[in-house]
Amino acid sequence: MKSIIQNPGAVRTFEWSGARVADGATYGLFGLYLVLVVVEYITESVLAWHLASFAVLLGTVQGLLLALRYYQTAEHLQAALLSVAGFALAVFAVVYQSSSPGLGLGPSRVLALAVVFVLFVSFFLVVADARRYTLTQWLAVGCFLVLTALYFVHTLEYVPSSSQSRWPVWAALVMGTNLFVVPRLVPERVFLQFLSWGAALSVLLGLLTYLTGEYSFWFVEVRQWSSAPPLPGVETALRSVFPNPNSFGLLSFAGFVAAGVTFHQSVVARRPLVASQAAAISGLCGLGVVLSNARAAMLAAAVVVVVYAGYVFGGRLVGSVGLGLTFCGVGIALVAMYVGLLEISASSRFELWAASLHAIWDGPLLFGHGSGPPSVVLDSYLAGDGAPSPHNSYLSVVLQTGLIGGLAYLGLTGGSIVVGLLRYNEATVAMLAFVSGWAVHQLFESYTMFHWSLGSVLVSLCVGYLLFREASPSARVG
Repeated sequence: MKSIIQNPGAVRTFEWSGARVADGATYGLFGLYLVLVVVEYITESVLAWHLASFAVLLGTVQGLLLALRYYQTAEHLQAALLSVAGFALAVFAVVYQSSSPGLGLGPSRVLALAVVFVLFVSFFLVVADARRYTLTQWLAVGCFLVLTALYFVHTLEYVPSSSQSRWPVWAALVMGTNLFVVPRLVPERVFLQFLSWGAALSVLLGLLTYLTGEYSFWFVEVRQWSSAPPLPGVETALRSVFPNPNSFGLLSFAGFVAAGVTFHQSVVARRPLVASQAAAISGLCGLGVVLSNARAAMLAAAVVVVVYAGYVFGGRLVGSVGLGLTFCGVGIALVAMYVGLLEISASSRFELWAASLHAIWDGPLLFGHGSGPPSVVLDSYLAGDGAPSPHNSYLSVVLQTGLIGGLAYLGLTGGSIVVGLLRYNEATVAMLAFVSGWAVHQLFESYTMFHWSLGSVLVSLCVGYLLFREASPSARVG
């Protein structure tokens, strides 16, 4: 029998290198950013300009890290750091000023918006190292610029004292950060872990209501929702800490996918402990999707499973065919629901979609009705009271920004899927499947990427990871 000789002086220690500390601090900032997004969504105690400011902070960190990574000589490094700091301070000043009426850039609002637009674009290009962008990435940047420009121009319809004149400033910063900054700042695995843990926590908090009843703690109210029973023996659906079960279903769907991907990757890497944990979280989040009774989230989850499994077990050809057939199946199901072949309630969505299409046709076709709430436009096309929503992200964008903005939005969502299909060896299969699920989910909900709500942030982050994930580091310059 062989003996094992160990060096008694060898002690395993954790290396507290500067890079590890920087990574930990960066991931902590990103986790706090996600927490602030959720808190803003469920309580509105975090203001939109606060989120925009935090987004600028993430961009500043990314810019500083890039400067430290790529420049060695003192002169070049100092110039790069000063450039990032200068842009960051200017953008922070704009965001702070936007917390009150006006932008503080003189009496001409057109000139002020133009200056802010150029400043924001320059900031993102600097901190995201746009010199290394590919043609497809530049096309995505172009789509973002078109959307931002249209929303900025529409703000001229409102008086400076109205929040309608300023919200595109905050939305542009949040969306741009999600697309261009975070995917190069935070690894995909960290994003998936945060997402799965946060979703699992919301499900656990909600499940307690079936044991103890509805409850509140700190600033959070954990509630159920009176609706059709999602499971036999369960009398009410669950909304957990969110305003409605659809929002809870959205996060549960995201956590289900994130944990499922982590489970598969851990199995491949032969990490049984992590795989077991991820499997439990995925099952918990899947239960959350069912208890929310959010059918859009259920459909999106099914789409992701089919697409991801097709690529993993069948390869590129099977996965691509499966993706195409999945989208065709969703379209056929919608037609079957409309004509009554499938007895599944669309919750008046067909009427809302028809009214939205009518309003789009009647209104300014190319540039839309403006950046105000779509409900203002739809009121005259629907009978009854209330504030109707299109319940369709794509129609919401077209209502606000016209066909030009709608094409730009499709360029980001659909274009990212096309890029994933064409560049299979480069694109992350997990994010390709994830974005496909989000694309279907947006057919039934009104949130758009150009905002700071929970769905807006998660979709734009996934699109960003598919299009702008961190490339392999190159040699230092300078």
